[in-house]
Amino acid sequence: MTKLLTTKFLLVDDDEDDAVMFCEEVTLIDPVMKCYKAENGQQVFELLSQYRPDKPDVIFLDINMPIMDGWECLRRLKQDLDYRHIPVIMYSTSSARRDVDKAYELGALTFLTKPENMRELSNILHVVAKTPHDSLLIELQSFNSVKMRKAG
Repeated sequence: MTKLLTTKFLLVDDDEDDAVMFCEEVTLIDPVMKCYKAENGQQVFELLSQYRPDKPDVIFLDINMPIMDGWECLRRLKQDLDYRHIPVIMYSTSSARRDVDKAYELGALTFLTKPENMRELSNILHVVAKTPHDSLLIELQSFNSVKMRKAG
């Protein structure tokens, strides 16, 4: 059995159905893994301060949310010395090039369009759980849902 390198996921998404399915997939992969949820960027910082010694290993961050959207949340995460090292995967229904480019410009590890089926989501979460963070981008490139930075 491959050792888990990511055991704590934070999903930031105001769509309750998506959040429930995502977290169910995380625990199906391995019951040891934890999935924390926030409905907006403001809740992210409340959760992070609450779980300070037990920060998430990776953050999946939606763009369009109330109170604080994903762009502002990403900007603040990458400016904060305590949190900038946590890989952030933008997780959205969008696949617009401007959104993909903006995510990379603001410091996201990658951009993931929400997969159309649970199998692909499960496969992506398996890769995230078992891949060192410095190799994660390379390992995720093979998925159709993952949008890469424009060359040049």
